Amino acid sequence: MKSIQITKIVACICLLAAVMASPALAQTSTAEPTLRAGSQVEQASALMPASMVSLEAGETLMQPASSCCGDTGCVDCCGVCSSPCWNLCDQWFFNGWLEQGFTGNPNADGGLIGPAGTNGPLIFNDQANEYMMNQLYLSFGREVCQDACTWDIGGRVDVLYGTDYYFIQATGLETYDDNSQKWNSGNGPRNAGNAGLYGLALPQFYVEANVPWGNGLNLKAGHFYTIMGYESVMAPENFFYTHSYMMQYGEPFTHTGILGSYPTSSCMTWYGGITRGWNTFEQPNGQVGFLGGFRWVSPHEATKLSFTLHTGSEDPTGQNNRTTYSLVFQQRINQCWTYVMEHNLGTEENARLTTSNELASATWFGITNYLYYTVNPCLDLGGRFEWFDDRDNARVFGLSNDNVVSGGNYFAFTLGANYHPAPWFILRPEVRWDYSDLEAPGINGAYDNGTSKNQFTIGFDLITTF
Repeated sequence: MKSIQITKIVACICLLAAVMASPALAQTSTAEPTLRAGSQVEQASALMPASMVSLEAGETLMQPASSCCGDTGCVDCCGVCSSPCWNLCDQWFFNGWLEQGFTGNPNADGGLIGPAGTNGPLIFNDQANEYMMNQLYLSFGREVCQDACTWDIGGRVDVLYGTDYYFIQATGLETYDDNSQKWNSGNGPRNAGNAGLYGLALPQFYVEANVPWGNGLNLKAGHFYTIMGYESVMAPENFFYTHSYMMQYGEPFTHTGILGSYPTSSCMTWYGGITRGWNTFEQPNGQVGFLGGFRWVSPHEATKLSFTLHTGSEDPTGQNNRTTYSLVFQQRINQCWTYVMEHNLGTEENARLTTSNELASATWFGITNYLYYTVNPCLDLGGRFEWFDDRDNARVFGLSNDNVVSGGNYFAFTLGANYHPAPWFILRPEVRWDYSDLEAPGINGAYDNGTSKNQFTIGFDLITTF
């Protein structure tokens, strides 16, 4: 099985290299410098009307080189490169936001992954009937001018303080290999590693370079958010306060490694690189994984398609290959309606015990649908319906053979609104209904301390940006 996975990785790398090296593709740049995906990986911004919601997490379209480079002489008035040179424009930034929220749950008597007063398997807003300062987020760095003509170097450092820190920690950075805390230890409701309710995390710190090769090659090295999936850790880049099961359990949050991106046309961008795995700064097994994919945008940006794959061994011994992909499709129906669909599938070797005490592979997959409607420039409405199949219980609870489980499907329906009367302020109320058919000896559902198959919550958060 491992040889098959390695063969797939080699094939992906070879295909990507062939595409990037093709002379025909390298000459597809027009007189106007190609608009490129920025140093972040873009997702839905709650601060924009729903009809303008982006496809991927955190990505920002940068200005053409002719406007970015200013008077450096790198690009003439027609956008044609005069000669490769260093970009000297000032693109330093410092920004952030404060996210505060509350989730009301009338049946929050406990959860399988936490003490009394939690919202069961929901994370990020895991505390029920309690005020949460989810994110005090600061970001500092220098944006990279991305074009085919100039050298440029930049990077960024992100710091997060709040209740969300617990879920985006990286092994070897915020925690040790046994998941115990390095600097966030303290008394609190979270029992793993003596973690407190509030803490500090460093979700991103990397350097980035633009290389004037072909259509322009972007390289990123360090610790950064994944390009996989649709929803983002960063609060302003999501429509809803809560997250889908797929984002919470089916995909990584961060990687450490090297990632490159290269546009073969104004519509298509390819990604490829190596990482140390899921949410890992120092991989205990000493191995690396492959991260790659593509992003396609129609000429008028009404249709967008993104595919991302990650494969590598995630267990301490390096014996369990985990391969996951995500497919995100977005269609702007008209000026008011936008539809988004994400599909995810993952598999991991030797991830579970069978009833005969033999190791077997585990599989999870799901589909999430989003529909947005713009009422006016200050108000958007949205709905999300999802199904996440964790039939082998490898992701949500990971129950062992001593507590054999049948079931493992999770459904959720969420209705919400975004009220943003000013660019620096947004209010996101929502109602959510969850259902799971999880069963085990002494357990009759995933909610209300294992006594209920469904859960109803009402929540909201406030985001102020600066």
